[in-house]
Formats: sequence, C-alpha cells, structure tokens
Amino acid sequence: MTTHDALQKELQAEGLSVLNDVPLSTLGSFQLGGPARMVIQSRSSEELRRIRCLLDTYDTPALLIGEGTNILFSDKGWSGVLVRSSGNSVTPTPVQAVEWRVDAAMSLEDLVDWAVEASLSGLEPFVGIPGTVGGAVVGNAGAWGVQIADRLKRVCGWTRDGRTFDVSPDECGFQYRSSRLKEEGSWVSEIVIELTPGDQQKLRSEKSRVLDLRSARHPDWQRQPCIGSFFKNLAPTSSAGRRQAAGWFLEQAGAKECRVGGAAVFEKHANILIKESDSCRACDVAALAALLKAKVKEEQDIELEREVRYLGSFPGEGDYPGFW
Repeated sequence: MTTHDALQKELQAEGLSVLNDVPLSTLGSFQLGGPARMVIQSRSSEELRRIRCLLDTYDTPALLIGEGTNILFSDKGWSGVLVRSSGNSVTPTPVQAVEWRVDAAMSLEDLVDWAVEASLSGLEPFVGIPGTVGGAVVGNAGAWGVQIADRLKRVCGWTRDGRTFDVSPDECGFQYRSSRLKEEGSWVSEIVIELTPGDQQKLRSEKSRVLDLRSARHPDWQRQPCIGSFFKNLAPTSSAGRRQAAGWFLEQAGAKECRVGGAAVFEKHANILIKESDSCRACDVAALAALLKAKVKEEQDIELEREVRYLGSFPGEGDYPGFW
C-alpha cells in the first residue's frame, strides 16, 4: 500500500471527504485545469485540524485552497495533495463586545451578508468579492481602499511545518494583496474580526450601492468564468495619477483588443481576463497575460505583477509547485 493509499484510508476512516483525479476545472472560478491526484474537502476548522494532523503523521505536504477564485490551474493538472477548505456556513461567535470569531472556511460573501443582517458595520467594502475568509486573509483581499487586514484582531492556524499559531495582524506581515502567511505557505483556520454596531437599513443600502458599482464593471464569475483582477495595482508613483490601477495601463496598451485562443479581456475592465469560449485552456490565459504584461512593459516601461497565482506547469512560464 502506498503512502497516499494509507493516508486516504485513514482520512476516510475519520469520515472526511477524499476524492481522486478531480478535475481542477470544478474547483476554481475560471473553470479550467486538468486532474488533481487527491483532493481532501474540509468544511470547518475542526476538520482542517484533523486533516492537518494526519498529513503531518504521514509527512505529506499539501496545498490548502479555498474556492479557487485567485488561482489559475494548469491544463496538465497537479500531482500533489490538495486540501479545499470551504463550505462552512456556521454563524460567527462573539469573543467580546465588538469582536467575532469566524471559521476560515466560511464564504466571504456569506460573512458580509451575515454582518449586514446582524447590523454590524465594517465589511461593506468586501461586498461581492468571491472566495473564502481564509483565502481573503492570506491574500489580504480588499476594495475601495480597504483591506481585510484592517478588520482583523487575531489570525489562527498552522505554519508550513505544522506549528500552530495565534497571532496579531502585525505578525502576519500584511502587504498589498499579500502577507507573510501567503509567502510562507501557512494555513489559516480561524480569525477574529472587529465590527461595530451599525444601522441595518443604511448597511443594506450601502451593500446594494457597492454591488451596483461592482456589477457595472465586473463580470458575474458564475456566468462568465474569470478570476477577477489579474495584475496588482501599482504604487502611487506613476502617470495614472491617483487611480494607479493596472487596468488603466492595460487599457492604454490596447488590452481589450487582445485575445489568445479562447481567452480574452473583459470588455468593461482591462484587468480582468475571461474564459470567452468552451475551447479556452489555462495555457491560453497564461499566454494572454504574458502578452499583456509585455505590451505594457514595451509601451510604458511599467512592470506589471500578477495578483493571480499559478498552480502546475505552464508552457513558457515554468512550473509552479503550489507552495508559495
């Protein structure tokens, strides 16, 4: 019996969901990618703890993902162990007056909806952002000048080598769309956030306003497969003025007219790449991204940096093993 077979047997004995040869196209918002050798589903911090313990026992490295809304999976698939932490709908629990404990497997959209209906303010800028709470924290998701790190009080989980942590935001090394958690491959299991009491009707109105703004420029990823902003916005030192949006530079370079295979640029936002047709492959998206980056570099001498992660092997791009 191989190590993977023995691990799978123990995971299943624990009542955990384990699948083999899962199409990565079913695990991400771009709906692209080849087979994943083993996928373990975790729907709570307790399940994640049990999974982590068994992986450590078998000395098996694994990649933790949420809903795959910021990852481009390779057409060739991935041969490692993938742990998917998502699907938790348990209501956050109070820690003290304005602090709440949230499972990292909860959908960020569900968390925002819960806060609004509970008359709690602080998460309105995150309305409409897909993905899990854990993914949002690791990537320091944000919008409208606010990032998730601004709302955090504690972050709990495991380091890449299996040590538990319960740390303050200052210890997470948060940066624009990144963190030390991301760079070191840490797993987030729970967070504590700070929210303040608000007027429910005003919060509902603000939620609707933000959704309208987002839908005016962003595709519905459930109907139009995509990942969202592909490149990071730039530091405020460029000719784009206060906007500093990567999309501004891409639009100046004619990005909206570009396409490779079945991949194209969204007509309303030059920094969003879409799966335009069923024939689209992940390598088309990667090639289109490389083309756009080269055009901006050539025409404006601006070096764009990807916000999207790659997993697996991509022609002309190299191999991305999944441990960042």
